Amino acid sequence: MSLENDRPESLLGLMMALEGVEDSYTIVHGPTGCKYYPASVSENMFRDRGQKPNARNLLIFSDRYFFAQPRLPCTYLDMGMFVTGAMDRLEDLYGKVGSMSPSLIGIINTPGASLIGEDISDIKGDIPTVAIDHCRYTGSCAEGFQDGILAILKTVKPEKSEKREGVNLVGIGMMHLNWEDTIDDLKGLLELCGIKVNTVIGAGWDVDDIRRSASAELNVLVYPEYGDRIAEFYTEDYGIPSFKSPEEVPIGFASLEHWICGICDRLGKDPSKALKKIKAMRKRTASKLQLMESMNLLPKGRTFSLFTDGSTAYAVSDFLYSYLGMVPAAITCPSDTPQKKRTLERFRELKVPFSEDAEHIPTDVFIASGGLCASAMSRKVTQGTFVIEYPSDVFISVSPEPALGLGGTVRLLDAVLNTIAERQRFR
Repeated sequence: MSLENDRPESLLGLMMALEGVEDSYTIVHGPTGCKYYPASVSENMFRDRGQKPNARNLLIFSDRYFFAQPRLPCTYLDMGMFVTGAMDRLEDLYGKVGSMSPSLIGIINTPGASLIGEDISDIKGDIPTVAIDHCRYTGSCAEGFQDGILAILKTVKPEKSEKREGVNLVGIGMMHLNWEDTIDDLKGLLELCGIKVNTVIGAGWDVDDIRRSASAELNVLVYPEYGDRIAEFYTEDYGIPSFKSPEEVPIGFASLEHWICGICDRLGKDPSKALKKIKAMRKRTASKLQLMESMNLLPKGRTFSLFTDGSTAYAVSDFLYSYLGMVPAAITCPSDTPQKKRTLERFRELKVPFSEDAEHIPTDVFIASGGLCASAMSRKVTQGTFVIEYPSDVFISVSPEPALGLGGTVRLLDAVLNTIAERQRFR
């Protein structure tokens, strides 16, 4: 039995790609069932949008199209409209959204609207409009996200630039756990090397950022599944090369060092200040491991299970195995990607036995989304958990909680080492 009932899919990824543009509005052409949860996700994951056009005017958001939610107004197709269509309602909503003066409008045909043949390509106005006739019906969140970003780039075309400087971060969106904290963490490391991050493609950018995004020297992939096709687009159309961590995503000391050195090597920058910061955290971690050793509370030989995308699974499993000496009890990567294949083949080549059923195999530490972590704890499948992807199990966190970067590495270590120490101390 699979317990993975709330994993984001392509329609949500598509919506979040359009919602990731700060000064945009996205229209959902379809029934209200396609609106409520994504609108809640958008509002919760990107609250700091500024005041235009997103001020909380209850007189606006009590409107029949918004249903008291500031994001993703919806045409609420129902009953006979699935036979006769609802273009008049869509045109009315488009005019209302246009009056709020966004810099970009997105229109998404949900599966029901696309199946009845609603043609949204004729909806035009003075505001740049991304009209997406249909989404992938069985695709992953990552595939939908990249489809959305590429549709944006084909509508608001980046301007070619003679002068190239700085980098763009590619392949991170607002559906990623604590995405703003992760971006700040990675930016901080790059700034120590004298590298400016121009734009985060897909997360918190605006229309001006989109137009300026072709002025970077290099596109740096964060989550490869969410950015590889986007990076290829910039390479083919604008000649901007891309860089990916050898360990897929930048988490873990070795991965971060390779990530920093690889980017600096491409740009001719000095990585020493960033490496010094990582080395200081290595030293601090070593002292904590020595303390655990003096109390016979060691992570070596303990087990972990992962249920996450292949790129994250590869980097996290490599770090826990190589740095802490832990072994995988189970690894589940839901989407069939090259990163998944690489992760599983690594441990098969090492002759490490593991299951691909992370939901049910007993383990010391279970690493997944908040919902699956709660499920594993309640079923006593694990002694402790670490949330690596959205949805989270934390409602409010004032302190930064990056999923990747140096802060993400420390956060992972804190969870894993404390779980192991508590289990051995009180068993």
